[in-house]
Amino acid sequence: MKHSPHDKRVDCEGKDTWRHWKAGSEPVVFSSEVETTYMSHSAAHAEDIAKHLLAWFCAEVVILEGFKDGAFPKVSVGNIAPRKNTVLRDPSAAEVVRYVETEISVERMRNGLPGLDCGKCGLDCSSMARAVVEGRKSRDDCVELPSVGVEIAVGGKRLATGKFVSDIVDDTVRGMLSSLKGYEPGKDVEIRLSAKRKKTKRPPSKRR
Repeated sequence: MKHSPHDKRVDCEGKDTWRHWKAGSEPVVFSSEVETTYMSHSAAHAEDIAKHLLAWFCAEVVILEGFKDGAFPKVSVGNIAPRKNTVLRDPSAAEVVRYVETEISVERMRNGLPGLDCGKCGLDCSSMARAVVEGRKSRDDCVELPSVGVEIAVGGKRLATGKFVSDIVDDTVRGMLSSLKGYEPGKDVEIRLSAKRKKTKRPPSKRR
């Protein structure tokens, strides 16, 4: 993802995509035999763009160039002064790759932990994940590691669930489903609950 400090546009005035935008379309998509370009005619924060990329393309790594501010890890190259959250300064390509691979491994491991930050292993979950990747701990050292695969998310945000909650949810849900036609024991189960929409009360009609 490339950032420019200048007032530059990919779209050109007078082109069909530009005219569609002027008519109210947002975003505008240009597609050809060699590329597809999604154009939003407004500025956006790096974190917001990265979220869209992660959602659309299931990317594990998003590389940003030119963005100097933000909470994301930064690499300082050349005469650019290090800023907050700078993790590497004038690194070699091998050092950058090694850092990225390590952070991916840590994130994968953290996602596989309960996320309770209970401290029963002596660490919070993020520190535990890094310790496992670095070989200082084993994943089995997690006291709250569930024996069953239960994942609960509300509004797209994963809820922290330990061994007790995971076992209760797994036993309860499978027990309820066992009486339904089509349920197969041992198979993965996915349940999605949509938010209930509030019913709007219509004002009483006036009698004439």
